[in-house]
Amino acid sequence: MSSEWLRWEEVTTLNFPGHKLFRSSCPNYFKGKGDKSQNLTPNAVKFLVEKGINTIISFNEKEYDAEEKGRLKKAKIRYLWLPVIDYTAQTMDQLKTALKFHRDTPDAVTLVHCGFGWGRTGVGITALQLAVGNGLRPTRTTWKIKNHIEKPNQFEALDKWVDVVKGGQM
Repeated sequence: MSSEWLRWEEVTTLNFPGHKLFRSSCPNYFKGKGDKSQNLTPNAVKFLVEKGINTIISFNEKEYDAEEKGRLKKAKIRYLWLPVIDYTAQTMDQLKTALKFHRDTPDAVTLVHCGFGWGRTGVGITALQLAVGNGLRPTRTTWKIKNHIEKPNQFEALDKWVDVVKGGQM
């Protein structure tokens, strides 16, 4: 395990065939500094390579800087940044973009993160799972406990996402 990626976890339920999904904090998350503590060091990238990560979906407010993006490019890791303010939820367009990025990458091994690695990350993970399950909705308790959804507005966004998925609007 890497000390640079807190709350690292493989998501083993409801994923697209041939794909893998992981979740964590942003690299080098530091309590009190939140999203801004993000620091993608060479060691953090090395860990991703060792885990086979080839795509990252970031819901962090802070984008990786040019040097960090260069490290990802050199490691052949594709990066999608969809900024979401802490304790809020993604828009439907952001979730559609994240889904397309993950689903349309052959043999994707995707890391999803925000800052701490819970609320926004949980919404992203749950949205991908709902797409795989054609909108099959687990209980909110499951979302909260298993995927660490934190706020009512995040549950509301996922309720809207279920309608998008069931309506075939992805």
